[in-house]
Amino acid sequence: MGVKAILGTKVGMTQIFTDDGNVVPVTVISVGPCTIIRKSNNSVQVGYREMPSDRAEKLMNKPMRMTFEKAGTKPFRFVRSLPADELEAIEPLTEINVSMFKEGDSVTVTGTSKGKGFAGAMKRHNFNGANTTHGQSDRARATGSMGTATDMARTIKGKKLPGHMGNVRRTIKGLKVVKIDEKKNLLLVRGSIPGATNGLVIVRQQA
Repeated sequence: MGVKAILGTKVGMTQIFTDDGNVVPVTVISVGPCTIIRKSNNSVQVGYREMPSDRAEKLMNKPMRMTFEKAGTKPFRFVRSLPADELEAIEPLTEINVSMFKEGDSVTVTGTSKGKGFAGAMKRHNFNGANTTHGQSDRARATGSMGTATDMARTIKGKKLPGHMGNVRRTIKGLKVVKIDEKKNLLLVRGSIPGATNGLVIVRQQA
């Protein structure tokens, strides 16, 4: 199989003991099974988690409905394009699951971090804050000057300011596969991954 990644959902974190008695923190990921819908240049489009028939008509638009009808599959809740090679050997409607990994593999996990709403600059960007001496009363947690030396009326794009914190796409590289449960389609990786419980993640094989 030339597919290099798979979709899954974050179950949560726990810990396991190694043979020598050490405690290893792990994240449990429910991986697949995913169905290959179609092939494209250097990638395949896969579907994950079948959509209930009573919700499909409400949640799908016409292009998505035509895609499923052409492929001859049931509607899926999640559809993503994943990297692949040897496309000639990949057949549509083929199922991929956790068996594509083995213990000791290095994987890259991509997910969406937890949204935490509006936050000030100190919390959002880890600022130290200003001095609280010499009569300072209300500017300790402020962002400070936001202009430039040449044009004080202009704020440069990308300035670290208060705003929405979290809810952004994040990728963690170099995670080790500690354990695999093929019967339950569970993948245990060492460390933490972005996202909340039941959040969608993409697990990629790392060379």
